[in-house]
Amino acid sequence: MKVGRIRTLLLVTLIGAGSLASTALVSSAQSTTTKTSQYNIDFGPCAGSTKARCGTLRVPADWADPNGPKINVAVARRPADDPAHRIGTLFFNPGGPGDGAVRYVMAADTFFSAALRARFDIVGVDPRGVGASTPITCGVPALTPDYSFFPRTQQEFDAMVAHNRAVAKSCLKQTGPLMLHADTISVARDHEALRIALGVSQVNWLGLSYGTQVGAQYAQLYPKRTRAMVLDAALEHSGSEVQITADGISTVEEAFNRFVEWCATAADCALQGQDVAAVYDQLVKSADQNPIPVEGALRPVTGDDIRMGTPTWLLAKTPNVLAGELSWPVFSEVLKAAVAGQADFFAFPPPQGPTDNLFARIANHCGDYVADIHTFADMQQRIEMARQLAPHLQGGSEFWLGGLCIGWPFKVANPQRTLDVKGVPTLIVHSTHDPSVSYQWAFGLAAQIRGSSVLSRIGDGHTSYYTSDCARSAADQFLLTKQSPPAPVCTT
Repeated sequence: MKVGRIRTLLLVTLIGAGSLASTALVSSAQSTTTKTSQYNIDFGPCAGSTKARCGTLRVPADWADPNGPKINVAVARRPADDPAHRIGTLFFNPGGPGDGAVRYVMAADTFFSAALRARFDIVGVDPRGVGASTPITCGVPALTPDYSFFPRTQQEFDAMVAHNRAVAKSCLKQTGPLMLHADTISVARDHEALRIALGVSQVNWLGLSYGTQVGAQYAQLYPKRTRAMVLDAALEHSGSEVQITADGISTVEEAFNRFVEWCATAADCALQGQDVAAVYDQLVKSADQNPIPVEGALRPVTGDDIRMGTPTWLLAKTPNVLAGELSWPVFSEVLKAAVAGQADFFAFPPPQGPTDNLFARIANHCGDYVADIHTFADMQQRIEMARQLAPHLQGGSEFWLGGLCIGWPFKVANPQRTLDVKGVPTLIVHSTHDPSVSYQWAFGLAAQIRGSSVLSRIGDGHTSYYTSDCARSAADQFLLTKQSPPAPVCTT
């Protein structure tokens, strides 16, 4: 395995890291200005891209205070290859939260089909706090060597809450109001300011994972400004925090069980012929008793770290352009290496990697979800629920990272709510065994977008646009024609 590359991939996926700021640097030469109303963007060449143009949009840190402090939002725009048959503007969000779209637009030939490149101006932003946009900075590290996502004593729980509050207050002190307004409604309003700056009457959406939440929220706020949406791997923001967490726990546990079943017979499983579930459980138990040293890591790797790191490796059954080398075959090698004492790939956060976007992810999640855990008794109940729902991972999941919001000392800007989107043609695409977001969420979101269609991809892996020719073709056709696919299922 190429350890450095995989370690970087792990960090990018685990904490939603976006593009490096340097990728969006814009030359002052040959710049053009798009200006409408109070918003304007000075577009210039994107470093490393011959087609895309990059710029910066200035927006209020707090949309309720439009005359207050401003922040920068990095933007990239790639004009349509066939302007004579151009349909319009396509907003893209790759997921996260914590991933930025600028680098994807700059590499559009890799990430978008020829059909979309021909007919749409493809536009993406690094959401507030992410990538080349104004960052969220904090005076207290998000994680410490003794921080526990699974506090087992009152003392550990109190320490968790105190640390979470200290982090949040230090971020507000260093960042200002942006810290309190990194929520998805604010991100959606940034996109509306971008639409105005671009001078277009309507936009289209291709949103993946967290991007489905951004697109749906935008359509709720601005239905008449939204021509069509494809939402791939739906998030459901209407449920309670405990229900959303329970769904996430169950979903990733099922994915792990499917990995174990695959590993029993797959030629490219490094643990073929072994009882992989038993190997995993013993690894976790052993690491809990004797944490595994990792040079340069925050702390030795514990069983909790292994369980929290596992979901990342389940995101893709096979390599694809979005997941890179994160795949089931590589995960089997990672487990084999950990059993042999090399647990680098489960260090949290991984050594030799930036962690800036972890603050952005915390600010976004804590601005979008009201935590249901208030006491140690609540925490004990949640841990027991996790054990019952997920005997192997015992709660290890992306949504368990919401523990960083327990004790959040500020008002939640965008608490869970049910949407009622009307008049926006929408196709929701979801794999039946997505390891990150529950399959049932596709139908929960569809119920909130009137007239929407659901396309089920039979298979594994997170998102479908980059893993299924069938789903990609259906998504492209919907954006081009607003016509739902003739069959509601993709098997390839």
